[in-house]
Amino acid sequence: MIRERIKSETAEQHKNVENVGYSSRIMSGELNLDEYKNLILTNLGLNKAFEEQWSALPFDLPAELNIEQRRKTKALEDDARALGLETNVKSEFKFPVNTYEQFMGTLYVFEGSTLGGAIIAKQLIKNQNLSEVSEFNFYNCYGPMIGKLWKDFLDHLTQIKDAEKVDRAIKAAQDTFDITYHAFAQVIKAG
Repeated sequence: MIRERIKSETAEQHKNVENVGYSSRIMSGELNLDEYKNLILTNLGLNKAFEEQWSALPFDLPAELNIEQRRKTKALEDDARALGLETNVKSEFKFPVNTYEQFMGTLYVFEGSTLGGAIIAKQLIKNQNLSEVSEFNFYNCYGPMIGKLWKDFLDHLTQIKDAEKVDRAIKAAQDTFDITYHAFAQVIKAG
């Protein structure tokens, strides 16, 4: 129930994030180095804020979720350093993580973007505008484990069955997409 609903009920927000996050420029091979830097810094701010919230969750996460393996800040910092960018990004983002269901809804957005990142990585590698970039750590962060980590996440997500809890997870995913959209829109506006 939750898997179908969360996908359909966040579809519009997902599309909005793709539109503001250079998706068409990535897929067409037109993304330039400055835009790639914007992607890295924005993702660094978002991921860093979310991961900092993990430390103060008012509940325990299942060990099988392998949450520590899902951290992406280090990969983003490695990418930023390789681009000559400052990694000490201040982040004011607050994600909805007060309940387990909210956390899972928020994680749905981040894990989904990692799944999409594997496709993005292939496009970035082929992009001549990024020929001086030697590694795409963030977009390849799970490597060959990407399928297994996504499946493991979905196994935990689909255990949320109570209608009220499903609604909370979906609302958190929608809110997370909105936060992400505004983060990217701000960067593009400033650039």
